[in-house]
Amino acid sequence: MLVILPILATLCALSVLCILGRPRYLANVPSSQKPTKESSTVSIIVPARNEEANITPLLNSFQSGKNLIHEVIIVDDASTDGTAKLALDGGAKVLPSDTLPEGWNGKPWACYQGAKSATGDWLLFLDADVRLHQGAVEKLNLLISRGDTNTVYSVYPHHLVDQPYEELSAYFNALMVAGVNAFGYGSSAGHNAALFGQTFLIPKELYFETDGHAAVKDKVLENFHFAEILKSNKTHCSCLLGKGLISMRMFPTGSSELWNSWKKGFVSGAAKVEKTTLVFSSIWISAGMLSIVSLCFLGSSYAPPHYSIYVLIGYLTNALACGWAFRIAGSFGIWNALLFPSSLLFYQTLFFKSLVDKHRGMKTNWKGRMVN
Repeated sequence: MLVILPILATLCALSVLCILGRPRYLANVPSSQKPTKESSTVSIIVPARNEEANITPLLNSFQSGKNLIHEVIIVDDASTDGTAKLALDGGAKVLPSDTLPEGWNGKPWACYQGAKSATGDWLLFLDADVRLHQGAVEKLNLLISRGDTNTVYSVYPHHLVDQPYEELSAYFNALMVAGVNAFGYGSSAGHNAALFGQTFLIPKELYFETDGHAAVKDKVLENFHFAEILKSNKTHCSCLLGKGLISMRMFPTGSSELWNSWKKGFVSGAAKVEKTTLVFSSIWISAGMLSIVSLCFLGSSYAPPHYSIYVLIGYLTNALACGWAFRIAGSFGIWNALLFPSSLLFYQTLFFKSLVDKHRGMKTNWKGRMVN
């Protein structure tokens, strides 16, 4: 009966296609499409709390599309470093955040203040660790030129991995992409899409019609909750992948930043994922675990004839599935997919730790604030 384990591991690994089998890229937006209305203006809004390492590279990344950007607003969220000065030196408008009101989380409050200050027709919200590469602003402007003011566009920034410890984010990033329910083969894929919190573009009028971040003021993963509000308003959420045009460097300061970042909201995020996507994501994770368990019985007296062949097939199928998913999500190494048990076991450890802490009511320290 042991042979069932690697067989299931092989079959279940194919579920990755149900959640990430149809990637769609911002780079593939047709450059030849004709605008349907006069050009609209875009205000970029960046909530920033102690982001002095990111602000200058972020602002520099806007230069290639500077003529298409109406204004850049950096909302300084009570930073204690040089964030505000660097933003001013970089030519941005700096908006000091007012005191955080009771019942609000920091990021929604900063975003909301930035939106109220903005004078553009469209609002482009960016995290401080996002970078816009050559051609990105032009492609975003092409989306706006369609004239569809009942659509919100959200782009996943390709995770640029630099240090070995960052490879441990592979499953988290891949499941983040899958979690918006926009890139799979399932019948519901794309019809019930969420939003990526790092980069999303929305008409200013639509933003305030739906109360913007005020409607999700107390949410950690405000992007999922805001997407639900938009969809209840019959608004379409269109998700794309930013590989080659939009990137992010998530955890440059060390593994503790990586741990706390994923821990602070991953359990809550999983609860908001569309049910079919959640099921297929769980099957994919289970496939990897079955493959690991199968390995444990190699050489066992209980193993049937040719058991090692089934195990090898199961392992390689899972490695290929990981290679597909990881490369969609970021610049993860091939060796990461080949050694997927390491990233998977890290994912499982952090996920279950988050579950336990959430059950105990414990919070995570993130940028000097305690969050659920």
